[in-house]
Amino acid sequence: MTDFFLLLVLTGAGDELQGIKKGVMELADAIVVNKADGDNKARALATCHDYHRTLHYLAPATEGWSTQARTCSSRTGEGIADIWRMVGDFRHQMTASGMLGSRRRAQTRDWVRAMIEDDLKARFFHHPAVKSLLPQIEEAVVAGDIPATVAAQALLKVFEGN
Repeated sequence: MTDFFLLLVLTGAGDELQGIKKGVMELADAIVVNKADGDNKARALATCHDYHRTLHYLAPATEGWSTQARTCSSRTGEGIADIWRMVGDFRHQMTASGMLGSRRRAQTRDWVRAMIEDDLKARFFHHPAVKSLLPQIEEAVVAGDIPATVAAQALLKVFEGN
């Protein structure tokens, strides 16, 4: 659960836009390229520019906010104040629009559902009858003797006590 998702990236760590492949960029409210100092500053600025261009092709992570790309240096402090201003602007805009409250309510609802799913999954896989039957059912599915849907239904019936 978070109000603001900041993706911190480095230059020279392989594919500069690898985050796209993993889907993490779609979650980010801001992307910050760190270590924008010394001999690395030009590369960090180029990397930031690449991220900025890429963001035009992605839907914003938060409705009413444009995902931004920035640079900073944790060593010199350059860019840090600008990043904090951006975070403050985000909070102000999202609070005023009601999006912050809406996000928090949705995250709380999702958290409850995730806890329920985790508990049900644990109960299912620790159920004695399911534990006993699972290996042979999985083997039958892998062997092509029964379809996966039939296997899942059979295991759920055992779990429910039918």
